Amino acid sequence: MPYFDWNDSLLVGIKTIDDQHRQLVDMVNTLHDAVEQRGQHCPAPELVARLKAYAAEHFHIEEGYMQAFAYPGLETHLEEHQAFSAKVQTFEDACADDSANPAEVLDFLKGWLTEHITGVDVHMGRFLEDHLR
Repeated sequence: MPYFDWNDSLLVGIKTIDDQHRQLVDMVNTLHDAVEQRGQHCPAPELVARLKAYAAEHFHIEEGYMQAFAYPGLETHLEEHQAFSAKVQTFEDACADDSANPAEVLDFLKGWLTEHITGVDVHMGRFLEDHLR
């Protein structure tokens, strides 16, 4: 059973974004599995780096949609993306010096992604759907 279950409440209605969200959920599950195998130690650094890079790519694409269609919530959305990226960087740094609490970080990732997608991203998706028709 996966740590982070994908479900329809995480759909925003834009296929590209939904596919990327699924990939992020899969990456959190991969991190969780790696932590479980390592006995609550940080996962391999390349897994964290991969998540960080993929999230940055995903955020860039979302932000491009929002800019192209003058989404009114762009600034707030950007701030949330920046806060997430900073937290992942902190996790990466803490793993490098072995001071991270992986369970705490996994809970953050799961919680943040769930809240962000079902809240902020769903509203963005509705706005974009109206403008992409």
